[in-house]
Amino acid sequence: MIFALATPVAQSAIGVFRVSGAGCCDVFNGALNKPISKHREVFLRDVFWNGVLVDRCSVVFYSGPNSYTGEDSIEVFCHGGLSVIKSLTGVFLELGFREAGPGEFSKIAFENGKLSLNEAEAVADLIHSEDVERSLLSSEAVAGKLSSIISKLGNEVDGLRVFIEGSIDFSDEDYDFILEGRVETRLMKIKSSLVDLIDSSLISTKKLSKNKVLFFGPPNTGKSSLFNRLLGFERALVSSVPGTTRDLIDSEMFYNSVNMELVDSAGIRDTSDSIEAEGVGLSNNEIKKSDLVLIVLDHNTEAYADNFKSMMAKKNHLVVFNKSDEKNPVDQYDCVVSAKSGKGVQQLKKMIFDSIQQNKNISKKTFIIRERHLVLFNAALSSLDACMEKISNEKDVDVAAEDLRLVRSSFDEFLGVKYPDELLGDIFKDFCIGK
Repeated sequence: MIFALATPVAQSAIGVFRVSGAGCCDVFNGALNKPISKHREVFLRDVFWNGVLVDRCSVVFYSGPNSYTGEDSIEVFCHGGLSVIKSLTGVFLELGFREAGPGEFSKIAFENGKLSLNEAEAVADLIHSEDVERSLLSSEAVAGKLSSIISKLGNEVDGLRVFIEGSIDFSDEDYDFILEGRVETRLMKIKSSLVDLIDSSLISTKKLSKNKVLFFGPPNTGKSSLFNRLLGFERALVSSVPGTTRDLIDSEMFYNSVNMELVDSAGIRDTSDSIEAEGVGLSNNEIKKSDLVLIVLDHNTEAYADNFKSMMAKKNHLVVFNKSDEKNPVDQYDCVVSAKSGKGVQQLKKMIFDSIQQNKNISKKTFIIRERHLVLFNAALSSLDACMEKISNEKDVDVAAEDLRLVRSSFDEFLGVKYPDELLGDIFKDFCIGK
């Protein structure tokens, strides 16, 4: 039997413990003022230990296999004081429960057939999602839609293997299994479906990438001041001396549930200072990595606008005029602001958000997939191509059946029907404790 705190270790209104394992309800009843047994009902119970009231908690019992893990499970909702959480942890340990490892609940759910391996991975991606769009894409996979698509493709592959193996086993019969089974057409359809799936998916990593916004332009135009104003606190050093920012400074900003990484860079100019020159070089390299570049100019640097815009090529960018409290711009700009007074800053935030959203085209994506999935899908595509070539040339048809077996094997590894021994450890080690 295992247990874990499913909420962060911090002072809060409530804390939630999760428990799983055969007989866990009977064991935990030993610490309650009244036993519980009914499935999926909320009970208000006092938790006692050594005759002392630990806390009054809400307790829910889930009878296996109708639970997240497929085993008997309990959820305990306690007050979120750190002393209460510590005391309840002690109660669970004294009762004989073991503290769960990272992702152990989801691993048990997978092993008990409650989740496919992809759905379990999607749970971790959902937890690590840093904006609404990505969490929605992860939710699609958690709900089983991606697993369902791959399962159907796998079943179609099995159906085609019947015709190919039939053409081998009954080669002396006057019956064209390949033609009658429309094998070539159906193979092309499977390949097309898999290619469409890859093209409509975002590739996930352990930590999903943020939306990077780079502050770029000449020195002393107020980039750092505007950077600090958008963040709402002093993160970058501000000075009237040109070249003060010599390295990249970054910080996070949330706007409309989207996480953005703001990066303040060194001002671009010819310089003999080797340290400052290195900072300028970093700024130029950072352009390629950014989702959006803010070219920040002021009344002293308007003449350089075209030069800086020419450095953008096709990079998504906005041209921003700063220090409007000192002087109005002569030319047209995407946004006019004053980092000193705050004028125009809210409009700039909205423009940054809108520009990133338009550039991402996330609405065209359907799922988030991992590098592991991409490797398996590409292996399946290679095997499909090999199979189609053999069928088309009417050569080595017996080996074509082996190609389809490899396709099915890739799909099975994606779903977790089969997997290398070390794979589960690699996947679930990145989960939160309590999930």
